[in-house]
Amino acid sequence: MADLKEAAEQFIKDLVAQNMAGLMGAFTPEGMTKAMAMGQQGQQGGPPTRTEVTLLDASGEDHPVDLTMENSEGEAIIGTVWRDVGGTWKVHDI
Repeated sequence: MADLKEAAEQFIKDLVAQNMAGLMGAFTPEGMTKAMAMGQQGQQGGPPTRTEVTLLDASGEDHPVDLTMENSEGEAIIGTVWRDVGGTWKVHDI
């Protein structure tokens, strides 16, 4: 099993590359529902020139992770909550 940081780094790479297959496999059913409800929000200013994964303090089985993407228009932070599901880290909330 990849550690949480590795899983989150792969997720942000898939997000930037718009790798839908990789993204789909990274969500719990609840997380997927929340992501779909958000809809597709276009990236302003082009692709990110910098990305960063920040692990925050865990609370029980919830492990918050901030995903930061920056480009010429500024910085966006996507708040996610990850859970270990059968030995695989999955996005449970976004």
